[in-house]
Amino acid sequence: MMRQIKVKDLCIELENKLTDLGYSEDSMHRYRKVFNEFIEYASECNYSQSIGTDFLVKKFKMLGGFVKTGEHSKDELYYFRVIRSLAEYYNFGILFRRHNIKGEIIWPEPFKLVTENFIRHKIEYGCSSSHVERINTTITELIMFLDAVKIHELNGITSKIISKYVESLVGFAPVTISWRISILRQYFKYAYLNQYVNYPIEFYLPHAPQRVRTKLPTVWTQEQIDSLLNAVDTSNPIGKRDYAMMLIGARLGLRVGDIRNLKISDIDWKGKTISIIQNKTKNMLTLPLPNDVGWAIIDYLRNGRPITNCENIFVVHNAPYIGKPFKSTVRNNFNKALKRANIPIEKQKNCGWHSLRHSLATNLLQNGVGVTMISDILGHSDPQVAKHYLRVDIDGLKKCALEIEVKDYVKI
Repeated sequence: MMRQIKVKDLCIELENKLTDLGYSEDSMHRYRKVFNEFIEYASECNYSQSIGTDFLVKKFKMLGGFVKTGEHSKDELYYFRVIRSLAEYYNFGILFRRHNIKGEIIWPEPFKLVTENFIRHKIEYGCSSSHVERINTTITELIMFLDAVKIHELNGITSKIISKYVESLVGFAPVTISWRISILRQYFKYAYLNQYVNYPIEFYLPHAPQRVRTKLPTVWTQEQIDSLLNAVDTSNPIGKRDYAMMLIGARLGLRVGDIRNLKISDIDWKGKTISIIQNKTKNMLTLPLPNDVGWAIIDYLRNGRPITNCENIFVVHNAPYIGKPFKSTVRNNFNKALKRANIPIEKQKNCGWHSLRHSLATNLLQNGVGVTMISDILGHSDPQVAKHYLRVDIDGLKKCALEIEVKDYVKI
């Protein structure tokens, strides 16, 4: 049974929690604005996730519908964020810090044992931290959905409930729907085999379509990459961070997850190398440290990085400055740089961080580097994987060699 609490009291609790976490006064002002409107809307009602949803629907109708761009987009983002935070706090008693979600979630009692043991099972099986984070996210949102339809234990799930849940995923990318269904199928199967639920819920789930790579990867010319990097404002700390991260992606082709995970100890300044255990393949990858990359990292460490004991090179710039940057933050900042650089973006193409990796692979091939060597540079476990990046017409691409300069660095 979920606790009963007035909307006003829940907002006060969450506001105190945000203050304790060190949220900025600007953020607190925005949160209080939404709190006050939600309290007025709910009057003396007890909180439920459905009343939060109803409030959002009413608010977005007033603003002309939920949109991601335009005059009201930022306001709508904050309304959604605040109401989502209330749901997270109500259901779990904490706020999820997306960069440090593992091991901190307090699951509702009916789901606690099965969920914690399932995640422990996946970790022992060898799943990557990013996949464990996906598991956390998927199960968290499932539990929130179940709460909204007044189901508070696994044994209450029916085929109709599963159908409604699948319908709630409309609007997500097919690949997102596919991996969410796959995770829940494993979760429900584990629960049934280990007697946490009395019947096999996984049979209620539909079979998601198989992932097929049909789109050509986005590839930038060297001029476009230079324009992208030049569009980053390095006069402020966040700009210094984003510039160094993008430069690593452009020069070394590291995945954005590995860039976010970079530790200070991963860099050998004397040997001028970067060595990491790749999050996806679990294989060691050592690459020379280009001159411009080294200086960009040094500039961030000296002049942009907040004072923190965090072992990550790149950190969040909100108190308490612990943990790597949010995925959403680096993705949004990348898109902003593309717009400032006036780089055209085709709607049907993926133009995110991975496009830097695509571009490096294609440009190396254009300069006569073999697929096996490219695969080694990108850290693939199988050279055949590199062929995905090279399914483009390279005749129209300009040559762009990977120039790795190794010079002396000043000591940090």
